[in-house]
Amino acid sequence: MIRERVGGVPRRSALTHCGAALALGVLHAASFGPLAGWWLQLLALAGLIVILYGVKQPPSASRHFLSVLCFGLGSFVAGIGWMYVSMHRFGGMPAPMAAAAVVLLSLYLGAFGALAATLARRLGGAGAATGAGDGQWRPGFGPALIFAGCWTLGELARGYLLTGFPWLSIGYAHLGGVLHHIAPTLGVYGVGTFAALVAFGLALVAISLHQRRSPLVGLALVVLPAVLALSLSGISWVQPRGPELSVRLLQGNIAQDLKFDPARTRAAMATYVDMVEAGTAELTILPETAWTVPWRITPPDFAARLTRYAAAGNALVIGMPLETGAAGAADQGRNVANSVALIGANGRVDYRYDKRHLVPFGEFVPALFGWFVRMMEIPLGDFARGSATQPALQFGGQSIAFNICFEDLFGEELALQVRAGATVLINVSNLAWFGDSHALDQHLSIARMRALELGRPMLRSTNTGVTAVIDREGSVVAQLPTGVRGTLESTVRGAGGLTPYARYGNLPALVMALCLVAAGAGLCSRARRRTR
Repeated sequence: MIRERVGGVPRRSALTHCGAALALGVLHAASFGPLAGWWLQLLALAGLIVILYGVKQPPSASRHFLSVLCFGLGSFVAGIGWMYVSMHRFGGMPAPMAAAAVVLLSLYLGAFGALAATLARRLGGAGAATGAGDGQWRPGFGPALIFAGCWTLGELARGYLLTGFPWLSIGYAHLGGVLHHIAPTLGVYGVGTFAALVAFGLALVAISLHQRRSPLVGLALVVLPAVLALSLSGISWVQPRGPELSVRLLQGNIAQDLKFDPARTRAAMATYVDMVEAGTAELTILPETAWTVPWRITPPDFAARLTRYAAAGNALVIGMPLETGAAGAADQGRNVANSVALIGANGRVDYRYDKRHLVPFGEFVPALFGWFVRMMEIPLGDFARGSATQPALQFGGQSIAFNICFEDLFGEELALQVRAGATVLINVSNLAWFGDSHALDQHLSIARMRALELGRPMLRSTNTGVTAVIDREGSVVAQLPTGVRGTLESTVRGAGGLTPYARYGNLPALVMALCLVAAGAGLCSRARRRTR
């Protein structure tokens, strides 16, 4: 009987591999939260590599692609499934369509890894087998270098193409692990490159032991990146700068389904005004869209109370929509920007920052997708884009740069602020769109990585969590519980000097990835010539 085959292997075996890859992808998502373990990320990716490379014959390009696509599908559906909440519960999209949208987005995001793995297979000449006449396919240094380099190129492409969505880049799972010491030099993508090398090494150890061969090559791939990371751990790139500031970070915990209800707007404002007046600090920060209307529409009694607070020497920053036309906003035919505003002692907006990296579908409508947004009932969905270069807030001897919500995903953009002199970074967010989900912890990890990469403390003021103070080494100094109303009081001192990442952004990681691919291809080509 002839067994039907897919890509050179029995169909049943191919389906088994795809199912295993899907399960490993779900496990991979857990490494970013709720389990949050760097070791779990390595094991999940190593398991995928065993599926791709731990066979007796070179797998076909189609099997490579399908296996990694299934891995990405499992990883992203489990990792960003919280998007369903925003589209269905708050956006009013029918449940089947919201679920389908999450799956389609996950397939799109997973395709970057699938294409990267397929390219790695092609450049490696289907594996660069050492060939001993036993039919075993023996990946070594060459395929490992190509795989790590291609994976990084795929993540970089995902972070830039169509405005970019680098959420769940593998480097984020390594906060607190050995490899995170690489972040100030090469950023999250560089951490991911070395994580891919280590994962390949673990897989190669397992493959070698199964084939009863020496695991030394795999062990080297595990040990060498760790040694390099540890060698960077003692370098201090930045130094404390300026005086300490006392800060208050407010977390209003305003229900999202009530937040934009006009009847509830005044009640939400009243909540925040009471919270502001309950204490004093040099700098008080309210979350993204704590105000759902521009400052000029604030009820006079609330505006007067907050003006008195500011006039007493307490700087007050509020997340709110602001009309375009003032400094910072690049008017693109839209009337309102997603902004933060410093309320001055005169009752006016003395400083503003306008969000410049907008969320597709949430803050602007991509061409040809108006029908998709019309299906949802989310207000304020089409903002003006802020200027790429906006001045920092000079206050209390510190230069304070703001970013709003998912802008902290883009380290190369925050690096521009740091190179311009920012000593403190502040993120204001409203993740109530995603309920009490793992999106909150994932976003905290992103902020921690930015602080580590750039050598700057990061303050986070959020509506529902995670409101936190993060030091310049990426460690959480203090935080509020999620899903509660509260005020986080702390102090922060800025930092000066530039880490290599702050100076060069993602360019070194890109160059390193290209060099690894070239070096790996050279090693594979040499191995093939030796076996002819």
